Amino acid sequence: MEHVTFNSLGTRCAGDLYLPETSDPAPGLVLGHSGVMVKEALAFFAPYFVEAGFAVLAIDYRTVGSSEGEPRGLDHPERQVEDFRSAVSYLQSRPEVQPERIGVWGVSIGGSVAAQAAVLDRRIKCVVVQSPSVWNGWRYLERLLGRAGVHELRDRLQEDWQRRYEGGQSARVPHLTLEGDTVKDTPDMSTRLFPTYRNEKTLDSAEHLLTFAPENLIHRLAPTPLLMIANGGWDPYHMLEEAQSAFARAGEPKRLAVLPYDVLGLYTGPGLEEAMALAIDWFDLYLRRTRLADITPAPTYESVAAMTE
Repeated sequence: MEHVTFNSLGTRCAGDLYLPETSDPAPGLVLGHSGVMVKEALAFFAPYFVEAGFAVLAIDYRTVGSSEGEPRGLDHPERQVEDFRSAVSYLQSRPEVQPERIGVWGVSIGGSVAAQAAVLDRRIKCVVVQSPSVWNGWRYLERLLGRAGVHELRDRLQEDWQRRYEGGQSARVPHLTLEGDTVKDTPDMSTRLFPTYRNEKTLDSAEHLLTFAPENLIHRLAPTPLLMIANGGWDPYHMLEEAQSAFARAGEPKRLAVLPYDVLGLYTGPGLEEAMALAIDWFDLYLRRTRLADITPAPTYESVAAMTE
Protein backbone atom coordinates (compact mmCIF):
# COMPACT_ATOMS: atom_id res chain seq x y z
CA MET A 1 0.00 0.00 0.00
CA GLU A 2 1.26 3.45 -0.98
CA HIS A 3 0.22 6.74 0.64
CA VAL A 4 -0.56 9.22 -2.14
CA THR A 5 -2.00 12.69 -2.55
CA PHE A 6 -4.06 14.14 -5.37
CA ASN A 7 -5.39 17.57 -6.23
CA SER A 8 -9.14 18.06 -5.86
CA LEU A 9 -9.89 21.45 -7.38
CA GLY A 10 -7.10 23.14 -5.46
CA THR A 11 -7.19 21.12 -2.23
CA ARG A 12 -4.72 18.34 -1.45
CA CYS A 13 -6.56 15.11 -0.73
CA ALA A 14 -5.01 11.97 0.72
CA GLY A 15 -5.42 8.42 -0.48
CA ASP A 16 -4.13 4.92 0.11
CA LEU A 17 -3.28 3.11 -3.12
CA TYR A 18 -3.39 -0.68 -3.12
CA LEU A 19 -2.02 -2.51 -6.15
CA PRO A 20 -2.52 -6.16 -7.13
CA GLU A 21 0.42 -8.42 -7.86
CA THR A 22 0.42 -8.23 -11.62
CA SER A 23 2.71 -6.75 -14.25
CA ASP A 24 -0.22 -5.69 -16.44
CA PRO A 25 -2.42 -2.62 -15.87
CA ALA A 26 -5.48 -3.52 -13.80
CA PRO A 27 -9.01 -2.11 -13.61
CA GLY A 28 -9.19 0.59 -10.94
CA LEU A 29 -11.59 1.35 -8.09
CA VAL A 30 -12.08 4.47 -5.97
CA LEU A 31 -13.39 3.70 -2.45
CA GLY A 32 -15.24 6.27 -0.34
CA HIS A 33 -16.04 5.99 3.36
CA SER A 34 -18.94 6.86 5.65
CA GLY A 35 -19.14 9.55 8.33
CA VAL A 36 -17.80 7.31 11.09
CA MET A 37 -14.69 6.38 9.10
CA VAL A 38 -11.51 7.65 7.49
CA LYS A 39 -9.56 6.06 4.65
CA GLU A 40 -7.64 3.82 7.05
CA ALA A 41 -10.94 2.10 7.92
CA LEU A 42 -11.29 1.15 4.26
CA ALA A 43 -8.42 -1.29 4.83
CA PHE A 44 -11.21 -3.67 5.95
CA PHE A 45 -12.57 -3.68 2.40
CA ALA A 46 -9.70 -2.91 0.01
CA PRO A 47 -7.86 -6.27 0.29
CA TYR A 48 -10.88 -8.15 -1.06
CA PHE A 49 -10.72 -6.13 -4.27
CA VAL A 50 -6.92 -6.24 -4.53
CA GLU A 51 -6.87 -10.02 -4.20
CA ALA A 52 -9.44 -10.11 -7.01
CA GLY A 53 -7.03 -8.19 -9.25
CA PHE A 54 -8.24 -4.59 -8.93
CA ALA A 55 -6.15 -1.51 -8.20
CA VAL A 56 -7.78 0.37 -5.31
CA LEU A 57 -7.58 4.00 -4.20
CA ALA A 58 -9.19 4.62 -0.78
CA ILE A 59 -9.68 8.34 -0.20
CA ASP A 60 -10.30 10.89 2.52
CA TYR A 61 -12.65 13.67 1.46
CA ARG A 62 -11.67 17.32 1.83
CA THR A 63 -11.56 18.57 5.46
CA VAL A 64 -11.53 14.97 6.76
CA GLY A 65 -8.77 12.67 8.01
CA SER A 66 -5.43 13.19 6.28
CA SER A 67 -6.80 15.47 3.55
CA GLU A 68 -6.44 19.21 3.69
CA GLY A 69 -9.27 21.73 3.65
CA GLU A 70 -10.84 24.18 6.06
CA PRO A 71 -12.89 24.38 8.16
CA ARG A 72 -12.09 20.91 9.44
CA GLY A 73 -15.04 18.58 9.45
CA LEU A 74 -17.14 20.49 6.92
CA ASP A 75 -19.29 17.62 5.65
CA HIS A 76 -20.26 18.68 2.12
CA PRO A 77 -21.52 15.80 -0.07
CA GLU A 78 -21.45 17.80 -3.31
CA ARG A 79 -17.75 18.54 -2.79
CA GLN A 80 -17.17 14.91 -1.90
CA VAL A 81 -18.60 14.09 -5.33
CA GLU A 82 -15.84 16.30 -6.76
CA ASP A 83 -13.26 14.45 -4.64
CA PHE A 84 -14.39 11.13 -6.13
CA ARG A 85 -14.01 12.56 -9.63
CA SER A 86 -10.56 13.96 -8.81
CA ALA A 87 -9.55 10.54 -7.51
CA VAL A 88 -10.63 9.04 -10.85
CA SER A 89 -8.39 11.55 -12.64
CA TYR A 90 -5.51 10.54 -10.37
CA LEU A 91 -6.06 6.82 -11.01
CA GLN A 92 -6.06 7.46 -14.75
CA SER A 93 -2.57 8.96 -14.39
CA ARG A 94 -1.15 5.78 -12.85
CA PRO A 95 0.51 3.37 -15.30
CA GLU A 96 -0.63 0.41 -13.15
CA VAL A 97 -4.30 1.21 -13.90
CA GLN A 98 -6.39 0.72 -17.03
CA PRO A 99 -7.65 4.30 -17.47
CA GLU A 100 -10.75 3.26 -19.41
CA ARG A 101 -11.87 0.76 -16.73
CA ILE A 102 -12.49 2.57 -13.45
CA GLY A 103 -15.35 1.96 -11.03
CA VAL A 104 -16.45 3.40 -7.68
CA TRP A 105 -17.51 1.81 -4.41
CA GLY A 106 -18.90 3.61 -1.38
CA VAL A 107 -20.35 2.67 1.98
CA SER A 108 -23.27 4.45 3.70
CA ILE A 109 -23.46 8.06 2.45
CA GLY A 110 -20.20 7.40 0.60
CA GLY A 111 -22.26 5.14 -1.66
CA SER A 112 -24.73 7.82 -2.70
CA VAL A 113 -21.84 10.26 -3.17
CA ALA A 114 -20.16 7.69 -5.44
CA ALA A 115 -23.37 7.20 -7.41
CA GLN A 116 -23.80 10.93 -8.00
CA ALA A 117 -20.18 11.15 -9.12
CA ALA A 118 -20.91 8.44 -11.68
CA VAL A 119 -24.00 10.29 -12.91
CA LEU A 120 -21.85 13.31 -13.70
CA ASP A 121 -18.70 11.53 -14.87
CA ARG A 122 -18.95 8.96 -17.66
CA ARG A 123 -15.35 7.87 -17.06
CA ILE A 124 -16.82 5.89 -14.16
CA LYS A 125 -17.92 2.58 -15.69
CA CYS A 126 -19.45 0.75 -12.72
CA VAL A 127 -20.92 1.54 -9.27
CA VAL A 128 -21.36 -0.48 -6.07
CA VAL A 129 -23.13 0.98 -3.03
CA GLN A 130 -22.82 -0.92 0.26
CA SER A 131 -25.16 -0.26 3.22
CA PRO A 132 -26.74 2.72 1.40
CA SER A 133 -28.13 5.48 3.59
CA VAL A 134 -28.87 8.99 2.25
CA TRP A 135 -30.66 9.36 -1.09
CA ASN A 136 -32.76 12.38 -0.13
CA GLY A 137 -31.18 14.25 2.76
CA TRP A 138 -34.31 16.06 3.93
CA ARG A 139 -36.40 12.90 3.94
CA TYR A 140 -33.58 10.93 5.57
CA LEU A 141 -33.27 13.39 8.46
CA GLU A 142 -37.04 13.44 8.95
CA ARG A 143 -37.02 9.65 9.18
CA LEU A 144 -34.07 9.77 11.58
CA LEU A 145 -35.03 12.75 13.77
CA GLY A 146 -38.76 13.10 13.17
CA ARG A 147 -40.37 16.26 11.83
CA ALA A 148 -40.07 17.96 15.22
CA GLY A 149 -36.37 17.10 15.29
CA VAL A 150 -35.80 18.62 11.85
CA HIS A 151 -37.76 21.74 12.91
CA GLU A 152 -35.44 22.12 15.91
CA LEU A 153 -32.42 21.57 13.68
CA ARG A 154 -33.57 24.31 11.31
CA ASP A 155 -33.88 26.74 14.23
CA ARG A 156 -30.29 25.94 15.23
CA LEU A 157 -29.14 26.37 11.64
CA GLN A 158 -30.80 29.78 11.47
CA GLU A 159 -28.93 30.89 14.58
CA ASP A 160 -25.73 29.45 13.12
CA TRP A 161 -26.29 31.36 9.89
CA GLN A 162 -26.56 34.64 11.77
CA ARG A 163 -23.37 33.84 13.68
CA ARG A 164 -21.52 33.26 10.42
CA TYR A 165 -23.06 36.39 8.85
CA GLU A 166 -21.66 38.42 11.73
CA GLY A 167 -18.17 37.03 11.11
CA GLY A 168 -18.13 34.03 13.41
CA GLN A 169 -17.56 30.37 12.74
CA SER A 170 -20.13 27.63 12.44
CA ALA A 171 -20.68 25.72 15.67
CA ARG A 172 -18.93 22.39 16.07
CA VAL A 173 -21.09 19.38 16.85
CA PRO A 174 -20.62 15.59 17.01
CA HIS A 175 -20.61 14.05 13.57
CA LEU A 176 -22.63 11.09 14.78
CA THR A 177 -24.52 10.24 17.93
CA LEU A 178 -25.65 6.65 17.61
CA GLU A 179 -28.24 4.81 19.66
CA GLY A 180 -28.36 1.10 20.34
CA ASP A 181 -26.05 -1.16 22.30
CA THR A 182 -24.25 -2.48 19.22
CA VAL A 183 -23.40 0.90 17.67
CA LYS A 184 -23.35 3.59 20.38
CA ASP A 185 -19.60 3.19 21.01
CA THR A 186 -18.64 3.09 17.33
CA PRO A 187 -17.49 6.75 17.09
CA ASP A 188 -15.30 6.35 20.19
CA MET A 189 -13.87 3.12 18.79
CA SER A 190 -13.03 4.86 15.52
CA THR A 191 -11.26 7.62 17.45
CA ARG A 192 -9.13 5.01 19.22
CA LEU A 193 -8.40 2.95 16.11
CA PHE A 194 -7.73 5.74 13.61
CA PRO A 195 -5.64 8.72 14.82
CA THR A 196 -6.91 11.04 12.06
CA TYR A 197 -10.60 10.44 12.82
CA ARG A 198 -12.57 13.12 14.67
CA ASN A 199 -16.21 12.67 15.61
CA GLU A 200 -16.84 16.33 14.95
CA LYS A 201 -18.25 18.44 12.15
CA THR A 202 -19.48 21.96 11.51
CA LEU A 203 -23.15 22.53 12.21
CA ASP A 204 -23.68 24.01 8.76
CA SER A 205 -22.83 20.55 7.37
CA ALA A 206 -26.48 19.76 8.12
CA GLU A 207 -27.56 22.35 5.54
CA HIS A 208 -25.55 20.54 2.87
CA LEU A 209 -27.09 17.24 3.91
CA LEU A 210 -30.63 18.66 3.76
CA THR A 211 -30.12 19.71 0.15
CA PHE A 212 -28.27 16.57 -0.99
CA ALA A 213 -30.67 14.44 -3.03
CA PRO A 214 -28.87 12.09 -5.45
CA GLU A 215 -32.12 10.16 -5.84
CA ASN A 216 -33.29 13.02 -8.07
CA LEU A 217 -30.45 12.27 -10.50
CA ILE A 218 -30.06 8.53 -10.25
CA HIS A 219 -32.23 7.88 -13.31
CA ARG A 220 -29.45 9.63 -15.25
CA LEU A 221 -26.91 6.98 -14.18
CA ALA A 222 -27.90 4.38 -16.78
CA PRO A 223 -26.38 2.67 -18.67
CA THR A 224 -23.66 2.63 -15.99
CA PRO A 225 -24.26 -0.61 -14.00
CA LEU A 226 -25.42 -0.14 -10.39
CA LEU A 227 -25.33 -2.66 -7.54
CA MET A 228 -26.86 -1.79 -4.15
CA ILE A 229 -26.11 -4.12 -1.24
CA ALA A 230 -28.57 -3.21 1.51
CA ASN A 231 -29.15 -4.26 5.11
CA GLY A 232 -32.33 -6.24 5.69
CA GLY A 233 -32.04 -6.51 9.50
CA TRP A 234 -32.50 -3.88 12.23
CA ASP A 235 -30.89 -0.72 10.93
CA PRO A 236 -32.17 2.81 11.69
CA TYR A 237 -29.23 4.46 9.91
CA HIS A 238 -29.06 2.60 6.59
CA MET A 239 -32.80 2.47 6.01
CA LEU A 240 -33.98 -0.09 3.50
CA GLU A 241 -36.79 2.26 2.40
CA GLU A 242 -34.19 4.80 1.30
CA ALA A 243 -32.38 2.23 -0.82
CA GLN A 244 -35.59 0.92 -2.35
CA SER A 245 -36.79 4.40 -3.26
CA ALA A 246 -33.59 5.27 -5.11
CA PHE A 247 -33.25 1.84 -6.70
CA ALA A 248 -36.76 2.07 -8.16
CA ARG A 249 -35.73 5.21 -10.05
CA ALA A 250 -32.48 3.82 -11.40
CA GLY A 251 -32.23 2.39 -14.90
CA GLU A 252 -30.78 -0.90 -16.08
CA PRO A 253 -28.45 -2.64 -15.57
CA LYS A 254 -29.05 -2.67 -11.84
CA ARG A 255 -29.39 -5.06 -8.91
CA LEU A 256 -30.59 -4.64 -5.32
CA ALA A 257 -29.27 -7.34 -2.98
CA VAL A 258 -30.91 -7.25 0.46
CA LEU A 259 -28.87 -9.26 2.94
CA PRO A 260 -30.23 -10.43 6.32
CA TYR A 261 -27.86 -8.42 8.51
CA ASP A 262 -28.23 -5.50 10.92
CA VAL A 263 -26.61 -2.07 11.12
CA LEU A 264 -23.03 -3.35 11.46
CA GLY A 265 -23.49 -6.59 9.59
CA LEU A 266 -21.83 -5.41 6.37
CA TYR A 267 -19.04 -3.49 8.12
CA THR A 268 -17.49 -5.85 10.63
CA GLY A 269 -20.13 -8.54 11.00
CA PRO A 270 -20.82 -11.85 9.33
CA GLY A 271 -22.21 -10.24 6.18
CA LEU A 272 -18.94 -8.55 5.18
CA GLU A 273 -17.54 -11.42 3.12
CA GLU A 274 -20.92 -12.06 1.48
CA ALA A 275 -21.26 -8.40 0.52
CA MET A 276 -17.72 -8.19 -0.81
CA ALA A 277 -18.23 -11.31 -2.92
CA LEU A 278 -21.27 -9.68 -4.53
CA ALA A 279 -19.32 -6.49 -5.20
CA ILE A 280 -16.38 -8.36 -6.74
CA ASP A 281 -18.68 -10.35 -9.02
CA TRP A 282 -20.36 -7.12 -10.17
CA PHE A 283 -17.07 -5.37 -10.89
CA ASP A 284 -15.69 -8.48 -12.57
CA LEU A 285 -18.68 -8.68 -14.91
CA TYR A 286 -19.21 -5.01 -15.71
CA LEU A 287 -15.77 -3.47 -15.23
CA ARG A 288 -13.31 -6.19 -16.20
CA ARG A 289 -15.14 -8.40 -18.71
CA THR A 290 -17.77 -6.20 -20.37
CA ARG A 291 -16.75 -4.81 -23.74
CA LEU A 292 -16.36 -1.07 -23.84
CA ALA A 293 -18.48 0.89 -26.29
CA ASP A 294 -16.74 1.38 -29.64
CA ILE A 295 -16.73 4.67 -31.54
CA THR A 296 -18.01 4.17 -35.07
CA PRO A 297 -15.69 5.84 -37.59
CA ALA A 298 -17.16 8.44 -39.88
CA PRO A 299 -18.32 6.79 -43.10
CA THR A 300 -16.58 7.51 -46.36
CA TYR A 301 -17.87 7.15 -49.87
CA GLU A 302 -15.61 4.17 -50.40
CA SER A 303 -16.66 2.36 -47.21
CA VAL A 304 -20.38 2.80 -47.90
CA ALA A 305 -19.96 1.81 -51.55
CA ALA A 306 -18.16 -1.36 -50.45
CA MET A 307 -21.14 -2.31 -48.25
CA THR A 308 -23.50 -2.13 -51.21
CA GLU A 309 -21.45 -4.33 -53.51
